Amino acid sequence: MKKVLIISYYWPPNAGVGCRRWVNYSYFLQKKGLEPILYVPENPDYTNKDNGYQDKLENIYTLKNKIWEPFSFYKRLINKKNISPGVLIDSNKGLKNKFGKWIRANFFIPDARSFWVNSSIKYLSNFLKDNPVDAIISTGPPHSMHLIALNLKKQFNLKWIADFRDPWTDIEYFDKLNFFNDSKKRHAKLEKEVLRKADLVLTVSESWSERFKELGAKKVEFIFNGFDEKEYPIKISQKKKFRIGHFGLYNELRDHNSFWEAINNIIQDNKIFSDNLELFFAGPIYSGFDENLKKLGFHKYLNHCEWLSHKEALKEMTQTDLLLITHSNTQDVNGRLPAKFFEYLGAKKPILAIGNKKSDLSKLMLNLNCGTFLDFEDIKGMEKALIKYFNDNTQNENKDFSLFSWDIQSNKLIKILNSL
Repeated sequence: MKKVLIISYYWPPNAGVGCRRWVNYSYFLQKKGLEPILYVPENPDYTNKDNGYQDKLENIYTLKNKIWEPFSFYKRLINKKNISPGVLIDSNKGLKNKFGKWIRANFFIPDARSFWVNSSIKYLSNFLKDNPVDAIISTGPPHSMHLIALNLKKQFNLKWIADFRDPWTDIEYFDKLNFFNDSKKRHAKLEKEVLRKADLVLTVSESWSERFKELGAKKVEFIFNGFDEKEYPIKISQKKKFRIGHFGLYNELRDHNSFWEAINNIIQDNKIFSDNLELFFAGPIYSGFDENLKKLGFHKYLNHCEWLSHKEALKEMTQTDLLLITHSNTQDVNGRLPAKFFEYLGAKKPILAIGNKKSDLSKLMLNLNCGTFLDFEDIKGMEKALIKYFNDNTQNENKDFSLFSWDIQSNKLIKILNSL
């Protein structure tokens, strides 16, 4: 296999985690002799931007086509300049907010980028007539990318890989949306068609791969996200305080009272811990988070950066004593392997994860001995872990996690492509 067309909504200068998987896989595919061709929107509505990927993109051929998105109307409706990535989960009960989410759930199927589907099919059909490729890869969310690839598959009978970075109808917020019955059925119908027509369904974890098989996918593989060892700073200056850090979206479903109760219990008995605590959150937080911490008396510990470039985020990770992951207690929890987990491995700092002990993340952390995984309500376990890492945060410094680098993971991707 030589040429691969990759269809993605997220692409630099987007600053979110959604573009990193295929920026890195495209880069390493090209280094190893394949030719990735990217198809991305020309004028997307990205909230935060980061131009830190230019060295990886300079030789990648990129096609761009204009997209129309309905976000300008939604921003006017809710009177906000930017839309949080967690907007579909936020419990904000304002009438405009509820109406906006209802419109999104029932009239933009599968998502708000659905208006790009038809123009993309036309654009790529014209391109492929004169520029044949060996395979198509579509990556979602947004899952409308898969609908573009589905149509091209029918037209050109190309090998097609549908990459699911997150599930579709099993995603953590799906059951929180106020669907018409017909809308919910349409989502399920489109999902099944994509799963059954794709030559290969690719995802990020073993549990999700098993779930896609149950839903009708004929062939499924999983390939992890990763990290790039070269992107981390060589010199690390440690902060003076004990810093617990969370990087990425922190939505309402991932916020657990048990964690704050564990911290509160320690603070009451340990003045040294209390005097040296910092809660560092980098990324979007849900609308009531600040208020909740104020009620708990924890706001004085909070250091929140709503946006950091990827380079800055990696630097802050290496200056953090304990890296936090919290799962939502939802239907997709067992397969959720957050992209941040692999970047945490690259930072070589201990990880505290809260979730379901039967999850893929729990099993992987146990095998790697890279931190502590605790059940949602294990307050005593959280207290014990926090004190342990407060006293010693050097656990991962000399461990080798290079197996999870993008470079090594890309070898598995090449094998998957050649198997088609």
